[in-house]
Amino acid sequence: MFRKGVAAELRWLLLFVIVGFSIGLVFDHVVMMLLVAALVFGARLMLRISELESWVEATRQRGLQENNLEGVWAEIAEDVVLIIRRYEKDKLRLQQVVERVQQMTAALTDGVIIVDKHHNIEWWNRAAEMQFDFQPLDIGHKVTNYLRNPKFIKYYEGGDYKEPLDTYSVRHEGQHLQFFIHPFGDGDRLIIARDVTRVANLERMRQDFVANVSHELRTPLTVLSGYLETLADTGVLPERWDKPMGQMLEQTSRMNRLINDLLTLSRLETDDRDFGQRPVPLLPLLEQIVAEGRALSGERGHEFLINCGEGIEIMGQEDELRSAIANLVYNAVNYTPDGKKVSILVNSDPHELVLKVKDNGEGIESRHIPRLTERFYRVDAGRSRETGGTGLGLAIVKHILLRHDADLKIRSKVGKGSTFSCHFPIKRVIQSSPEQQPS
Repeated sequence: MFRKGVAAELRWLLLFVIVGFSIGLVFDHVVMMLLVAALVFGARLMLRISELESWVEATRQRGLQENNLEGVWAEIAEDVVLIIRRYEKDKLRLQQVVERVQQMTAALTDGVIIVDKHHNIEWWNRAAEMQFDFQPLDIGHKVTNYLRNPKFIKYYEGGDYKEPLDTYSVRHEGQHLQFFIHPFGDGDRLIIARDVTRVANLERMRQDFVANVSHELRTPLTVLSGYLETLADTGVLPERWDKPMGQMLEQTSRMNRLINDLLTLSRLETDDRDFGQRPVPLLPLLEQIVAEGRALSGERGHEFLINCGEGIEIMGQEDELRSAIANLVYNAVNYTPDGKKVSILVNSDPHELVLKVKDNGEGIESRHIPRLTERFYRVDAGRSRETGGTGLGLAIVKHILLRHDADLKIRSKVGKGSTFSCHFPIKRVIQSSPEQQPS
């Protein structure tokens, strides 16, 4: 029922009570002798507690000491020894795990930095040491004192780590880094820095190649189309050349549109996204685009509907926003049957502003939707060529929206039409009309 030490102490207590009671009977002072016996037993307990405390203190300062205690006090000391040994075993195991993790992260080619809740550096791996020239004395200092890139500081302090940050290195010229930040624990953060210099260089080479080829092709195409137009206008060619001349003019025009779209994409990929941004009134912009859409529709008689409140402005580059929305509207005109409706609907909530372009066309099969914004992807290549498409329109829309922190979402049902939705974050909305109604 009781441990041996506890049973021994109870026996000692019983012995003291019996002795005190017996002596009390002899001298006729039972109560007084029982009190004396209790005091003596209590003094003995205090002595044993003092010995246990001395042993615990010695163990704390100099490590485990020899256990010379007796009874329950020896058992308590043994329990303390067991707890200490279990703690040391767990501590050793955790140290081995930590060392193992550090060895694994040290083997990574990506830089790894651990930052505490006060934004001070706690640890880094070998790759991070090479990327940022860390020294042992840097532990405990603010991470932003060493990663001074303004874009990184804005990204780090912003707290939105859904997407990685691509930027240049301030330590090594020509190096490009991609940062991932993962919060964990009580405000701690794990920073991963990936060297993407090779990928960035290849991407720049691709962009330069596309831009240069497009520029080089533009001049001879301009000359060629000029001569073709001159020949067509002079009427000196036999009548049998009318159809070939028309086809040549059509193809040179298509090539010019393709080159212009490639140059637009190249510019979107390389230009500073924040340059030239200002509040853009949305309703006047939509009215201008619809006027152009009516001209494109011509005798096809499409009906246009704009549902947008007055006074709504979007912070952005007007030419880019015009290009993105116009692309969606022109596509709707091209793929909507004659006389049907093309709608432009704008609504907002506390989180975002949504601009929708809806048509009543043939619709798109669901298997095509994930790839619609890929360059040169065509659902129907023959139909696209008939409408004068280059296969780059939705890719341009996607890039423009990304430069405005927006997303493009597509919903479509075969036989019922399609809806292309541009989702702008509410921080881009400068002013919202209270009369605006959701669609």
